[in-house]
Amino acid sequence: MKINEIEGGVELEGLTEFNLSHIFECGQCFRWKKQEDGSFVGVAKGRVLKLFEKNGKVTALNTSKREFEEIWEDYFDLKTDYAAYQKRLSADPVLKRAISAGSGIRILKQDTFEALISFIISASNNIPRIMKIVDSLCRLYGDEIEYGGEKFYSFPSPERLRGVTEEDLAPIRAGFRAKYIVDAANKVLSGETELDKLSGMSALEAQKYLMKINGVGPKVADCVLIFGAGRLDVFPVDTWIDKAMKTLYSKACEGVKVRRAGENLFGDICGLAQQYIFYYARENKLQKAE
Repeated sequence: MKINEIEGGVELEGLTEFNLSHIFECGQCFRWKKQEDGSFVGVAKGRVLKLFEKNGKVTALNTSKREFEEIWEDYFDLKTDYAAYQKRLSADPVLKRAISAGSGIRILKQDTFEALISFIISASNNIPRIMKIVDSLCRLYGDEIEYGGEKFYSFPSPERLRGVTEEDLAPIRAGFRAKYIVDAANKVLSGETELDKLSGMSALEAQKYLMKINGVGPKVADCVLIFGAGRLDVFPVDTWIDKAMKTLYSKACEGVKVRRAGENLFGDICGLAQQYIFYYARENKLQKAE
């Protein structure tokens, strides 16, 4: 990959296994919005970035080459060889078809606290509403950022949520999740939950550690681990994945939990396999794969 500085941003040449729709529409993030012109605008790391694809190149606006190399290259996991991952996973004929549908997926390296709060909000929720609640939280407690004549807001740090109550969160309309947001922020602030310890634990230990936070069950914990702590060795299971696995891998799911079946099938990169399967299921391709 080559990073060329252009006016107002950078242009990326030779970038493979990278597709904006695949990345932003696979359920891993909630702060990137598709624009009418097909571009995506999002907020991460306290910055606003606009991305679009044209003629085999990806353009990133509102950044510099130095900033892109220091921040966004890691955020988009651009130094990881996804072609090698895909080759490994494609040994499975079913997953090979799933990869062909979402081959441009990359696992974003999101802020761990943001992932924790976002996936607490995701519980028993749909993506448009999750995005609206997350955006409302950012507008209420994040820092204002201006870009293109519009106002954007960073995701609030734990410190910005210090002392926040359920009543304070009423404007974001998070419902029963408000008390869980408060509990998560308090546990992180007090040091009872140390998010930087997650990478040094086994997957099971890390899951149980996060589940000490009220409102964090196995699925939310696993989502935090993969999308906020960079753990590819976890296999989050929601209704989409449960249905897809029982359809595509019915024999492997017999007598074991779907999470365990995913781990058994795909090993230390089962989290990436989960994303391909999720995108495949959401694209309504299950019938073709049967």
